[in-house]
Amino acid sequence: MFSEKKAVLITGGTSGIGRATALLMVSLGYDVAVTGRRADRLEELAAECENLPGKLLTFEADVQDRDAMRRVAAETLAQFNRLDVLVANAGVGQRGMLVDADWEDLETVLRTNIDGVLHSIRACVPAMKASGGGHIITISSVLGPVPAPGAAVYSASKAAVDSLARALRVELAPDNIHVTNILVGQTHTEFASKRLGRAGKVASKFPTMTAEKVAGQIVRALEGKKRTIILRWIDRLFVLAGNFMPRIMDRVLARIYLQR
Repeated sequence: MFSEKKAVLITGGTSGIGRATALLMVSLGYDVAVTGRRADRLEELAAECENLPGKLLTFEADVQDRDAMRRVAAETLAQFNRLDVLVANAGVGQRGMLVDADWEDLETVLRTNIDGVLHSIRACVPAMKASGGGHIITISSVLGPVPAPGAAVYSASKAAVDSLARALRVELAPDNIHVTNILVGQTHTEFASKRLGRAGKVASKFPTMTAEKVAGQIVRALEGKKRTIILRWIDRLFVLAGNFMPRIMDRVLARIYLQR
């Protein structure tokens, strides 16, 4: 089981949900390792965490790089003497019609949102086994079970994360490693403005939540063994409607996601 002081690795920790989660966990006394591609953002995060109770390690690394993630996991284990939690958060969005999109954009989404999760998990599981167990939290989206037109590849990448989490939950149970999949709805971060293809902002027709709210739910998830978490009632309704009223939801999503 976990030691009193958990050691955590968060991917994609330089902005949005990842950054908010890192700040919260360090403030609560967790030992936290964070990966990101932007060295300046990592330096800013380190400065902000300097006087907080927990320790912070930063790694300039891309989850698409399998060897880099292995090095990150090994160094985290070496520095903290254990690894209890992986928050597989790193991801990228894309907006635009599938057949018109640049292949490089679609490939980046697939390599980041699917390969990146695989590389992170495969790198961290041996360290968790050496620590006596652990908890993997995958960050998915309500667009996984309810795919949106104009975001087909992004939706598919999150559906893949949902499937991975479900299967890994059974595979890793004998090693005392639990898997929780969190389906996140609209969150007010820079994610939309940084997405590939057609950049923009979160859809105004749905209420947004803050990255800090999501971070709080991630920390709360460590206290239990839930399989899947959908954070808000409106997101649960969204998923239910997508499952039981698909034609209606297709029309609703087309009005939201195919805006020119």
